[in-house]
This record gives sequence, C-alpha cells and structure tokens, in this order.
Amino acid sequence: AITSYSTPDARACLLWCRRHGRPAILMTETKEDDADRIPWREFVKRSLVGLYDAALVGGAPQRAYLEKLGMQTEAIFLGFDAVDNRFFAEGAEAARRAPESCRHLAGLADPSPFFLASNRFIPRKNLGRLIEAYGQYRQQAAAPWRLLLLGDGQERPALEALVRTQGIDGVEFCGFQQIDELPAYYGRAGAFVHPAIVEQWGLVVNEAMAAGLPVLVSDRAGCAPDLVRYGVNGFTFDPLDISELARLLGVISGSALDRARFEAASRAIVAEWSPERFASGLWAAADGAVLRRAAGAPLGLALLWIIQRLGRRVHSFHSLRD
Repeated sequence: AITSYSTPDARACLLWCRRHGRPAILMTETKEDDADRIPWREFVKRSLVGLYDAALVGGAPQRAYLEKLGMQTEAIFLGFDAVDNRFFAEGAEAARRAPESCRHLAGLADPSPFFLASNRFIPRKNLGRLIEAYGQYRQQAAAPWRLLLLGDGQERPALEALVRTQGIDGVEFCGFQQIDELPAYYGRAGAFVHPAIVEQWGLVVNEAMAAGLPVLVSDRAGCAPDLVRYGVNGFTFDPLDISELARLLGVISGSALDRARFEAASRAIVAEWSPERFASGLWAAADGAVLRRAAGAPLGLALLWIIQRLGRRVHSFHSLRD
C-alpha cells in the first residue's frame, strides 16, 4: 500500500512491486481541480497509475479523477481519509462538561462563543479572505461570535497586520496546538470554518464533525461532496466570495439555526468515515489488487525508471505547491 505516486519513496515502492510481482495499492486524495493539469504530466501520471493494481481513495472527487486517469471503477475503494473519531468526540465532550479544565489554553479563558479554524498559515488556506469575511460579519451581527485561528506559518505576520489595519475585533491567534489540545478547542467552539482555495481533503473537517460541530467548508475542499450536506450539518461556499462567507457566518451563528440537529448530523455523517472504514477499505483494495494483478505496461515501467533517476528531489513531480 503506497501513498501517492509523486515522491521518490512512493515510486521506489512501486518499482519494487513490479520487479517482484507483488500487488501494489495506490492510496491517494488527489482530485482533478487541485492544480492546473498539463497534458504531458497527465500522460505520465496515467502511465504510472496504470502500474497500480487497486486504489484506496478519500471520496467521490478522488475516485472520479482516478477513473479519468484510466483506473477501472471496480479497482477503486473508499476510506482513505479518516481520523480517530472517538478521540475527538470524547475529548470535546469532556471540555464541554468541564470548561474550567481548558481555560489555560489560548482563547479559551473567555467563555463567549466562537468560530474555529485550524490550518497551516499558507496562501492556499485562504485565511485572509476568512478574516475579511469575519470583519463583514461583525458589522452585521448583533452579538457576533469571536474567531479563533489555530496554527502558524509564513502568512501569520500578514494576517495579524490585516486584522490591525482593518480594525477587526474578535480575532485571536492561538498558535500551533498539539493534537492532545485540539479536542478542547472543538468542544468549546460553536462552529468550524474551513476556507481553503486548494484542499485535497481536509482532515480537520473530520475532526470537527467527530466533535459534533456544524461546519462551513469551502467547495474546493476534497471532503466537501462527501462530508458536508448543505443545510443539514453545515454549508459549502465559494472560497473567493467574501460576502457569501460573511452571510453564512451569520446563518450558522444565528438563533434560528437548529444547532442540535446540525450537531447530530455531523456526528452521524462522519461516523461513516472511521478508522474501521479505512481498515475495511484497505482490506478490500488488497483483495482486489490480488485479483487484478497487473503485469506492468512496458511504457509505464520505462517512465517510472526514468523518473526515478531524474526526480530525486522530493517535490520534483508535485503538481500541488504550498
């Protein structure tokens, strides 16, 4: 079982499988709209995908892209993108029952409600537009929620400057948090927001839903078609439309929203995306790979051999750049 086809270690594993007659399973969350697709690169990718016997993917967009690259539908299995749902559910509930236990964490001493976002601070996560949308929301809402941002990265100084120059109150930068602290943030949050422009899946959405949060998720996120049901457990939005996101912040924090229904729906939906599903999906892919053992097309093998010698840097053949 090999994660991706674009790194030297993944290609080395694939080459070993083909040399030794072992079935190879591709594990991927790549979808077609992650990057501009260049014909010659897609030709090479199609040749490499043809060397795999089966695949384990995140969801519908990822399956559709592999089908376009030539893999048969019956060789593609679901369940790749999962988190420990129980860990986040139990930790969030503990924080709700005993809020004093997490008041030492940045942003959690204040008991007022807040939106939560958790990302690396890089351009494609689109946090600048989230902050601008939040600024519009604060101007419209009678009792606005706060906005807590978890994470760190190259864009933090620019984002902090944006908050200062636009005079936006209520935004708190809480820094990078270790995994043991995350359930407390999910447990105390009122809703989760994920505004990424490019996102192959978005496991933070799984985490938030396991904790029982309504979600606002960019329609560019790979998880959106499978995890977000519009008006049921949350809403999707165009990540470039600041006004639309501002409006949805108002909807999801408004008194008219049936929060209990949204929270229950999030838990029920993400329950289908569990470590158990990952295990069963990988097992099914393994069975399928044995049945569909590929001999390996000569052109694909030749391209694989050439790429291994030309692309020794980890990101040599990555389409998606941070």
